[in-house]
Amino acid sequence: MSIVSNALRKSAGHYDAHCMLQIEGVCGDATPTKAAGCVLAHVRYGNAGFGMKPNDTFGVFACGPCHTAFDSNGTRGIQRGTQEWLHYALRGIDRTQAWWAEHGFLTVRGAK
Repeated sequence: MSIVSNALRKSAGHYDAHCMLQIEGVCGDATPTKAAGCVLAHVRYGNAGFGMKPNDTFGVFACGPCHTAFDSNGTRGIQRGTQEWLHYALRGIDRTQAWWAEHGFLTVRGAK
């Protein structure tokens, strides 16, 4: 089953959304702003084939510079699958999903 959600994709442009990757020395939007300019960057880690995106729930809010560094697979940023890349990916997924839950884009049955 593939999870595709325009609401989740568009949520990165929400007025109080900000970059959740926050790659050190790269990030252009480490704090919330009215014009965050973020997009949903999909985390590609063995979960999508060539030309296919992973589920939208497996994405992170990213500013332009962080998205380029994260998604370029080492050509202009971090090599995919390295410990550094995994650090940013997991931290970003956690932060993005917490933001979605806080703003009503994601609900978890039984959560308090």
